Amino acid sequence: MKKMFLLCVVFGVMSLSRVSAQFEGTIGMGIHAGYGAEINSPGVGLHLHYYQTNNLRFVPSFTYFAKRKGIGMWMAETDIQYVIPVSVTASLYPIAGIHYSNWKYGGVKTGEEITGEWEKHRPGVNLGLGYQHDISYRVRANFELKYQFIKDYSQVFFMTGFGFWL
Repeated sequence: MKKMFLLCVVFGVMSLSRVSAQFEGTIGMGIHAGYGAEINSPGVGLHLHYYQTNNLRFVPSFTYFAKRKGIGMWMAETDIQYVIPVSVTASLYPIAGIHYSNWKYGGVKTGEEITGEWEKHRPGVNLGLGYQHDISYRVRANFELKYQFIKDYSQVFFMTGFGFWL
């Protein structure tokens, strides 16, 4: 029993070097795809990661959503994520950030005239939770679920992504 305990402690200490990897000041980038509940449409985009410290990172992103029933949307966000390692290759992170979106309705075409066309610009706030799986030292996959508080258009947003560190 003592040998098993000692073996577990040795493997645990060896794994700490990977868990506490030095990311401070590094930049990463990636692609993501997601689904917005209010727009009711899939979206694709790009994101950057900047590690302020080993656990705190800033994540600006841009997502474009496919038009559905004449309504299209794009959004730009900047989130702050605090990465909490739960194993050698897995991390959880709470998400808080600011949001800006552009909602556009193409209107209904009746002959030569387009009626009901509109465009709305909406700031907002994001709150959520993410999961990151490190595929290799510099490559990762992530999944996020966040709620976007947007005037008249609040929604749940699910996103999955793939990225790497430079």
